[in-house]
Amino acid sequence: MDELKLVVASPFKKKATSSLSIKDFEFALSFDLKWMAPDLASKVRDKAISSRLLRLEGDRLIPSFAVDKIEIPHGFRPSGNVFAEKSPIEELITMISAKSGKSEKETIAGINTLQERFGDLVDIEIAALILAKEKGCDIEGIYQKVYDKFMDND
Repeated sequence: MDELKLVVASPFKKKATSSLSIKDFEFALSFDLKWMAPDLASKVRDKAISSRLLRLEGDRLIPSFAVDKIEIPHGFRPSGNVFAEKSPIEELITMISAKSGKSEKETIAGINTLQERFGDLVDIEIAALILAKEKGCDIEGIYQKVYDKFMDND
């Protein structure tokens, strides 16, 4: 299970709700759960939105996955890894998984299958972009990162 998804699900499970205000989400991470300082809670919120685990509707945060299906392990506390930047492929896998409702393992298999269909003539990130687009993901934010990665290799 993706650690960020566990962190994002926790405030919703704790409050038994399907949406939270930004303030309530950050307050839950900082003060209710005592996991992080408020500025880090804001970073987690931004990362969850950019990873498509949360969407912002008005002033409400809404998970893009079934929170009730998430099991938070007893004694769970996020590691420092939750604040680390994800690579473009990791972001795409998270995005596709959230949109399709499939596990990350199933998503990776789908990306690999698509790459094989192209005879391995495209890089894994390109196959992931194509699959994300096919699944209806908003790839605008990640497209530039993938583009930059390949332009830097020239």
